[in-house]
Amino acid sequence: MPRTDERVAEARQVVTELLEDPELAPDVPQPPSPGLLWHVWEEFHRAVGERMPRTSQVTWAGVDELVREWRGRERLYPLQRHVVDHVEAAMLAMIPRLRDDIADSVFRWLALDSAPGRFADWAVDMAERCVIEDIGADSAIEMLGVIGSPEARAALDRLSVKPDGPASWDNAEAAQGRLFDLGTERQSGGRRGS
Repeated sequence: MPRTDERVAEARQVVTELLEDPELAPDVPQPPSPGLLWHVWEEFHRAVGERMPRTSQVTWAGVDELVREWRGRERLYPLQRHVVDHVEAAMLAMIPRLRDDIADSVFRWLALDSAPGRFADWAVDMAERCVIEDIGADSAIEMLGVIGSPEARAALDRLSVKPDGPASWDNAEAAQGRLFDLGTERQSGGRRGS
């Protein structure tokens, strides 16, 4: 898809809404250890994704139909029965994953542009916020590295602080790794020029 101003504005709007709309960040119940319920939630999420592959296609009517199919199975394990009996919790658990996938797709798409630095005036702040909120964080960190401007490097530097930095430990490590890569690229680029 071409990166026209209109398409870029749509992409920016999508991520902005993910960050701004509290209804898109519901409190998701945490499944009990050792995470067996989470595995069944994931199984249900895959089934939803296969039935309704585009986010815009996911409807409660479609989910209800899937629940009826699951209930009609010959063998339904207790945890699977729990999912269909409490499908709202399973669907709430799907929202953060959808947010992550959407933000990830937007940043990957922007990073493939031949001149991603042209997005720096708004993408640096947005990418930094996404890393802090752990929405598409890996791609947001990659986007900051691809932009490579002083502002993007400063954002990576802020994100790499640990402990007690703004990002999670894993995201801070990823930001440190990207800063290291940028330093290595700068050094090797400088050697080539001499």
